[in-house]
Amino acid sequence: MDSYTEKTKKYVDDRFNMTIDGIYFSHQPIYGYRNKYSSTSHISRYIITKSILNALSKYKFSNLIDIGGAEGYTAYLIQKLFGANVQITDFSPNACLRANEIFGINGTTCDIHQLPFADNEFEVTLCSETIEHVTDYKKAIAELLRITSGVLIITVPHETPEIVAKNIKDNILHGHIHYFDVHTLDYLKKEVNLACQKTLSPILIVPRVMAEAYKKPNTKLIFKLYNAITPLLKKMFRSRTAKKLVNADNWFVQTFGKYGGITFVLEKKGCRKRDTIQKIKTTAFMEIKVNEFYLKTPL
Repeated sequence: MDSYTEKTKKYVDDRFNMTIDGIYFSHQPIYGYRNKYSSTSHISRYIITKSILNALSKYKFSNLIDIGGAEGYTAYLIQKLFGANVQITDFSPNACLRANEIFGINGTTCDIHQLPFADNEFEVTLCSETIEHVTDYKKAIAELLRITSGVLIITVPHETPEIVAKNIKDNILHGHIHYFDVHTLDYLKKEVNLACQKTLSPILIVPRVMAEAYKKPNTKLIFKLYNAITPLLKKMFRSRTAKKLVNADNWFVQTFGKYGGITFVLEKKGCRKRDTIQKIKTTAFMEIKVNEFYLKTPL
């Protein structure tokens, strides 16, 4: 494990040990929409999740591994909706521990650049919002493909090169240190059947922020005004609004072309396609949640 990864590992491991009022503060919206014991940007996370589930709905598979799977939320959704055997990896021991404690999902602590699995061990491999953080994303993808017999699904952010360059210059721990666009993985086209979906329309950033109505730790006047009206916004915009924004994202991306995220689908020769696509409704996965988890075994 290189020095950058070692430094980042401690930072991330501390993140997966955070609590508020003794309750584990989750990275993903495991407790449901707008729950205060989860990181914000729930609607954006749901949009990415929907793109993953839609991609998976085209394939037959009995097992799946989520590389960089955090506390196991996405793997849990896939287990519930597709009936697959799932497991996760993360380079944070605490993340793997949370996945087991909260969801009963086995986790393996390891480095994505050197995965401890056999060739073609998993029918489907998922790697969501992870490779933008790693030292060598091409080496990471080579490992992901090596352990996959059928389909590899990767999601990444699409930011400006300037933002990525600033993250690198400022040495931001666990920052986005690689730039991706829809052509970044074209070098793999001779090895796999490659497709992608654009996500996260920038046009919907303000509607997403208004709908979620989380107070912002900012002293500028505009944020003070926003914070003052968040109680009203929460009454005006409920989960129904969030679902509409999740469902509308693809239309806005397709219509206006702008996007903030990408879901890549890499098919190998061993992939098994469904005769009929299993349609996943936004309501089906947004309503899957767990009870607030009191952290009893911090590392």
